[in-house]
Amino acid sequence: MASEIGPEAGDPSRSAEPGSGEGTAFAPPTQPPPTQPPPTQPSSIQSQPPQAWPGYGQQQPQPPYGQQPQPPYGQQPPQPPYGQQPPPYGQPPGIPYGPYGYPPYGYGYPKPPTGTNGLAVAAMVLGICGFLFVTPILGLILGLVALSAVKKSGQRGRGMAISGVTLSSAWIVLFATLITVGILTKPASVQRDADGNVVSPGQVSVFDLHPKDCFTLPPGLIGSTDGKTRTFKVVPCSTPHDSEAIGSFAAAETSYPGTAGLRSDGMSQCLKVLAGYEPDPASLPSSSLVQYIFPNQQAWDYGEHHVTCFIQFPSATLTKSVYRDRSTYTPDQLRFLDAVRPLDDAVSQLNATPQDADLSVLQQRASDIADGAQSEVAALTSAPWPSAVQPSVDSLVAKHREAARLWSQAAGESDIASFGDDARLANTDFDLPDFQAVRTGLGLTAVNPGSGGSGGTGGSTGSTGGGTQSA
Repeated sequence: MASEIGPEAGDPSRSAEPGSGEGTAFAPPTQPPPTQPPPTQPSSIQSQPPQAWPGYGQQQPQPPYGQQPQPPYGQQPPQPPYGQQPPPYGQPPGIPYGPYGYPPYGYGYPKPPTGTNGLAVAAMVLGICGFLFVTPILGLILGLVALSAVKKSGQRGRGMAISGVTLSSAWIVLFATLITVGILTKPASVQRDADGNVVSPGQVSVFDLHPKDCFTLPPGLIGSTDGKTRTFKVVPCSTPHDSEAIGSFAAAETSYPGTAGLRSDGMSQCLKVLAGYEPDPASLPSSSLVQYIFPNQQAWDYGEHHVTCFIQFPSATLTKSVYRDRSTYTPDQLRFLDAVRPLDDAVSQLNATPQDADLSVLQQRASDIADGAQSEVAALTSAPWPSAVQPSVDSLVAKHREAARLWSQAAGESDIASFGDDARLANTDFDLPDFQAVRTGLGLTAVNPGSGGSGGTGGSTGSTGGGTQSA
């Protein structure tokens, strides 16, 4: 039976019919009825009469508080879109994940970064290359920054950052240790008094040695040409030592003269330096040697053209300087010392000459000795001597005249054998007893054989001209 859905007849709220001026009838929703009838229910369930649509202005009955409305019989409740969950109980639809407004997963968050952090890679590389000194500092900084960045971003590279920090820290500790050790072991600077004498030990360049600088030679230095000697540790001369600097001279050549040239000049020039440092070299300790250090090619190119002269004593037991001023000698003492010096220097040069030297070199040495002996004879006979020493002077002059003749003869020999025979005969005329008698009569100390007098100042090690090369 069809029925009209709307207000009752006579209800003031009823609208008029169309065209009558009394309103328009309320039309029901256009939703089509279900295509299939609901399934029949057991007889125990009474059929419900069809529900009418509420009239215009009528309120649809509400379910009790907290109870969700039930859909009409035979209709399924609306389902949420696929993949979404229905809202929690008591929460109005359309507000996802509670009243605090958290968006669903994947909405509003950037995609997590992927890959390895570049700062971590750089930190590890700089840590490995820490030997470049500055890279450990950069590696440490980048490693710490990378650790923080990786923690925030989730990128890979934490292990690399830790490796960079560890390696860089190790390099920094190593460099700090080396610098500290270098500072603590740095040689102290030498201290001198107003006269230039050493009062506190210190390192000095071999070419900056002062006269009266005392020191002990490193083992194996004499005769070395390895060019590694650069400094000596000088000490006050009251401290036991085995060497003493006596002065230096500048090489006359403008270009590097080579090892042989510097050796030759070093021998003769250092003997002259010794004469001004100690007028009586025969008073030096026995077996004392005059040595020198000359520059190598590299030092020469850097402008170092000086040759340093020093005296080497037989052992590190001397506790005083051997310097002596000429004013401390008497006139007769100086006259005798100056007279015998040319012969003494000539003999020293021969002693410093290698035994395998060419015959021409040996002939030159023999000629120099003959000239020195003749010069000595002339000086000793130029004026009378005190009566106490005159007889000894006369005996010395006679023997040295014969020695001059034999050395002149040796200089003219054409073979080594004949040269050796003449040299041995000439040496027998260098009579040490007469030389000692004159010295004693003049108040000079007795000669120490091999200490620098005509009794012998040389040796196979290169004394008074062996020389040592230094950078």
